[in-house]
Amino acid sequence: MNNKSKLIIDLRLKLNIYGEQFVYPDFQRFRYKGVPKVYKMLRGTLLERDEQVIKWYRAFKGNTEYTDTTLHSLYRVFTKYVKICDSIPVNPDSKKGISAFETALVHNVRTGAKSSNSAKGELSNLRTIMRMLDHPVDDWFSKFKLFRSQITPTQAYSEKELKTLIKILQSLYFQLSKQIQQSPQKYIQAGRRDRYASFSFNEIEVQVNGAITKCYCSAYFLLAYYTWGNAGTLRDMGIPKASQKKGKEGKWFVQTVLKKRANKYVTIELGDNLSTDIPKHALNFINDLLTLTHSLFPTTSRLLHQCIDGINKPLCPNHIRSNMNWLISTFDLTDDNGQELRPEAKRFRATGSANYLALTGNSLETSQLLNNTPVVVQRHYSKGNESENNAQLQATANTLENAIKCGDIDRAREQTLEQMNLEVLPYEEFVNRYAKPGNGQKTPLGTGCKDPFDKHGDRFRRKASIDSVDMSHLACADLLNCFSCPNQVLVEEVDDIWCLMSFYEALKDAREDHLNMAHFKTNFERVLNKIKQVLFSIDLKVRRQAEKKLLSEGRHPFWPNTINLVL
Repeated sequence: MNNKSKLIIDLRLKLNIYGEQFVYPDFQRFRYKGVPKVYKMLRGTLLERDEQVIKWYRAFKGNTEYTDTTLHSLYRVFTKYVKICDSIPVNPDSKKGISAFETALVHNVRTGAKSSNSAKGELSNLRTIMRMLDHPVDDWFSKFKLFRSQITPTQAYSEKELKTLIKILQSLYFQLSKQIQQSPQKYIQAGRRDRYASFSFNEIEVQVNGAITKCYCSAYFLLAYYTWGNAGTLRDMGIPKASQKKGKEGKWFVQTVLKKRANKYVTIELGDNLSTDIPKHALNFINDLLTLTHSLFPTTSRLLHQCIDGINKPLCPNHIRSNMNWLISTFDLTDDNGQELRPEAKRFRATGSANYLALTGNSLETSQLLNNTPVVVQRHYSKGNESENNAQLQATANTLENAIKCGDIDRAREQTLEQMNLEVLPYEEFVNRYAKPGNGQKTPLGTGCKDPFDKHGDRFRRKASIDSVDMSHLACADLLNCFSCPNQVLVEEVDDIWCLMSFYEALKDAREDHLNMAHFKTNFERVLNKIKQVLFSIDLKVRRQAEKKLLSEGRHPFWPNTINLVL
């Protein structure tokens, strides 16, 4: 058969899938067996179905019911469908073709090559296509429900993964922003391969092309981290207005955005450190982002951009994906399981919501913050991080194992705490047991010390001595070593645990005062892990009450939010 095409009609669609980004699906591909790629068409086998192909093209071309993005998705499914029909072969405009596609989907789901939800979505798209072609959908498709819907909650980041991502995204944004603002026109006119900017992180320095696009890609994820915004609404954000929010002090940035998929408007808000618990660097970031946008594109109303060769377009998913691939491969970002650690807006959203839900237990407030219903939050944004969940399950399993051995859950809990080398006492019992001899004291951590004057405090007293003056009368105050000291006692009272939680938060804030994450980990990672173990092991009721107090009243006066922690 002659492989040369005699059809001269242009069968390409022009679809605007996002902003100013267009794709051109070509129906010429369907004239060849197996729907080959455009550059492989002339080497393929030409079939005698030109009239069919023209009919398919006109059905897509004349459709006004669906958006260009939806039509592009339908086109991709249709190529899969026609490939399967050609492999048998059967006529794509037939019930046999539909049966063959359904059989292939069922096989892929059974073998694990495709998820149930993906198969269900493709089958739904094919039904839509067959309606567009005026085929008898009810007669051709199976009367049985082939695939069961599966709830696939979005995986939150672990604390370690979150710190890794935010550190590199903040560094990327601020380093590039500073360089761009020094020579805006130079970067606006930069070509695709011009590497005018540089980025340094963890002793790796690289030259950067597409600096404006990469800068805004990192800004997009930082916005996701600070606002828990939905991916589409973040990309469509206009420049937020700074306003004085009623009942709040300080600046407050507000932007209303259409959430297209839900067909509703949502409000994205970002406040400064005086009006919410968002850290101060959040306001520094949004202020810098506004300054950057005004200096590059002073007449624009859009917040996020990409720019190559002087052409400014909205930031779109393809730009974000390609630039994050560059970041991951260049700096070898890996998660807790050794897989590639990819920044995703939905995972920042899931992380924030899961943490807030765990802290407050209030699903209604969480759903309001996410602009979702409580049902959606429960299904998709409340499962937390698998690794951290497994760690907690392991601790629970250890306690249950001890319970089986001891025959008593309280004794099991005591045994778990003994394994951590930590005594747990109510305040009155701590005072009666240790304070009467004159040695036991409360510490600024909310814990107790059995004997702050014994030999374990000698190291602290030696460091505190001046000109060989005797310091034996000083009580030990070596706070970072308390959690490895046998003298420490955990005082299981709400106010004391509130104080300990405040200390934990103050330690986490201290990472802003360190040279880098490695420096911070060297100083505080061991202590933070110990405190997490301690908090997990105390009575759940006491812990919940302490968490509520931290949320409603803020930190203990010993460890306020504004502290510059130097230990």
